[in-house]
Amino acid sequence: MSVLVTGGYGHIGSWVCQQLVERGHHVLALDRSKRNLSYLRDRDSEISHIPIDVLDQAGLYRTFLENKDSIDGVIHVAGLIGGPIFAQNPRQNIYLNVMGTVNMLEVARLFKLRRFIYISSGAVYGARDNIPLEDEPLTPGDIYGAAKASAEFIGIQYASEFDLDFRSLRVYFAYGPGRLPSEVTPIHQAVFGSLTGQTRIEMKAGADQSIDFTYIKDIARAVCLLYEAPELTYRQYNVSSGVCYQIPELIEKVAGYAGVELDISIGPGRIMPRGPSIDSSRLQKELNFQAEYDLASGVEEYRKWLIEQS
Repeated sequence: MSVLVTGGYGHIGSWVCQQLVERGHHVLALDRSKRNLSYLRDRDSEISHIPIDVLDQAGLYRTFLENKDSIDGVIHVAGLIGGPIFAQNPRQNIYLNVMGTVNMLEVARLFKLRRFIYISSGAVYGARDNIPLEDEPLTPGDIYGAAKASAEFIGIQYASEFDLDFRSLRVYFAYGPGRLPSEVTPIHQAVFGSLTGQTRIEMKAGADQSIDFTYIKDIARAVCLLYEAPELTYRQYNVSSGVCYQIPELIEKVAGYAGVELDISIGPGRIMPRGPSIDSSRLQKELNFQAEYDLASGVEEYRKWLIEQS
């Protein structure tokens, strides 16, 4: 049987594919384009690329019909990440993140798949001073978070009305090989820019905000644990490293690991509507998940990958 991963050549999706293959699964990577990623090379016999968009309803139905006896479940990663780019065209981006999810839920319903894992975001909690658990009310502070929360609510209704095994994993700030800092969000560029030689960091705000970054391999492993679990107790799970830093301290730490001296100017207050982290204890208690990468080991692997790309 195969696992279908949407956004299979994106940042999180590509590592989910890599780890699924390592764990013995065959993967159907549904993505508009195939990227040449070092950690997926020589995997063509285990990863089949399907060049379909999640907004292409007819293409999705045809794909599932052609593979109806082999697709066991879906891990839905495809979507646009948050940040200023998302807000520049809110209607189009909401449509992609919400209706793309609805299209995948619909084919999962029609073909009675075993499990549907939706990759959500800590953005659904909005700006918090605490570290939220999964059962706390969702109060997104931007359009990206609202779109993610909306897709979750729709998935829960599919689970309730159509007996679909829908689960969501709320990810907190992924980083690591697969994307350059400049290809993600401005906060990624600020925190990890020193790994690509940046020596000047200027932010209009953020000096009083703490955040947590989660290494990409830890996220992918959490996804696999959820997908493979024989039974799951809850609909929603959080994943994070569990260690947060004030933004100026985090930038300095990463630069220190890279051996780069920075000129930093960061204004007061928050730079985005996010809390310091999200609580992963549910994942730990139920599936024995523990983040394996601390900041130092994650940054070191990321730095080596970035050097390979230069």
